[in-house]
Amino acid sequence: MFWEEIRCANSEGAATTFLEDYTEGNAAPSPNDGCRWPVSKRKAFDRERDAELSRLLSRTEVLVAGFVEQCRLSQSEGQSLLNMMRHPRFNVSDIRSQNIVHLIRRLERPFQESTVHTYNMWKEGDGNQRLELVVRDFLEVFREIMRNPQWKNHFDLVARAIFDAMGERLIGPACSALHWERIQSKLQPDGAVGAVQAYFDETFMGQNQGMNMGYITSVNLRQDAHFQSSSVKLFALIPTYDAKAADQSMSEEDIKRREMELLHACIAIFVRDMNKYSSFGGEVDVLCPDGHVYPMLVIMMSIAMDHKATEQHCLKAANGCLSCDCPMDEFDDCSDRYRAPMLVEGVIMKIEEAAAEYLNPDGTIKPGCIGKVNDWEKENKIKLFWNSWFDVSGAHLF
Repeated sequence: MFWEEIRCANSEGAATTFLEDYTEGNAAPSPNDGCRWPVSKRKAFDRERDAELSRLLSRTEVLVAGFVEQCRLSQSEGQSLLNMMRHPRFNVSDIRSQNIVHLIRRLERPFQESTVHTYNMWKEGDGNQRLELVVRDFLEVFREIMRNPQWKNHFDLVARAIFDAMGERLIGPACSALHWERIQSKLQPDGAVGAVQAYFDETFMGQNQGMNMGYITSVNLRQDAHFQSSSVKLFALIPTYDAKAADQSMSEEDIKRREMELLHACIAIFVRDMNKYSSFGGEVDVLCPDGHVYPMLVIMMSIAMDHKATEQHCLKAANGCLSCDCPMDEFDDCSDRYRAPMLVEGVIMKIEEAAAEYLNPDGTIKPGCIGKVNDWEKENKIKLFWNSWFDVSGAHLF
């Protein structure tokens, strides 16, 4: 009936009559009508599914899914891709290479245009894997950072104490730190010190890189220059041990110790090269940002590491704090109770004393001492294995 009447409303009078009938009739809506909503066929718990389905049409995720299928990535490889893309520091605008070949060449460039040393770290039992350490010349990398005129007004060469208006000591730039002051006291008061910091943490480098890398920067640079990308240089490509490729005769414990042994064998090479320039009498000439050349020792002051890297490099167990003696079950303690810091000197002494008692000269555990070694490691939260970083010249000063 409705459609017949609306078709007949083909004049002004007929249209007026039609509207009056249908806007004033009993079936016409009024302000007093209750709120109406159609009955849903689905139950409330399906809303999560609805939300999930609505997100399936994200253009970016469709591209990612297509890439995974096109390249036939495994589930773990696809997950690694997602993890990399979700990293808070991943920014597509930072990818300046037009193709993957250009990107890889940019990564290789520091090693192609400078002195590079390659060491074969493979040994019997490692199986079918390539374990090569690639290292740039330590002094050359430091000089590359220091000669940049961009830092002309942003660097220090000697320890410099800083005080407030009341004469109280302040700690600000690296040159005002007590450990630099202790090193300076061993040298001439105006003797230049080259200060290096190494980076081995994924927080700085980004996770899921697919390789283990080491970077160095100069702590001579002040804070406004210290965190610029041009002040941090790639120093080494460190081999990653593939436990699945290891010889089947190796136990799980053997593999863990071999991983530790491999990393610290690489560190021993870093330390050997660093010590050439950090031992007294080993001063070298370095061109600095002000255009002048200064003779100086080049000393590694510190290592920047996240929790994972701290365990690997410092041989710390994960059952407690990596900086003090706080046990894991008290991490949420917000009281002001003081905890004694784990000092390098103390750690070195503990390892040396326990190694003399429980280990053979080649690092293997003496007969009947396995249980004692396990108890010692649990008590001290340190792996009983020589830490090659302890061999850095001047390590006792820290």
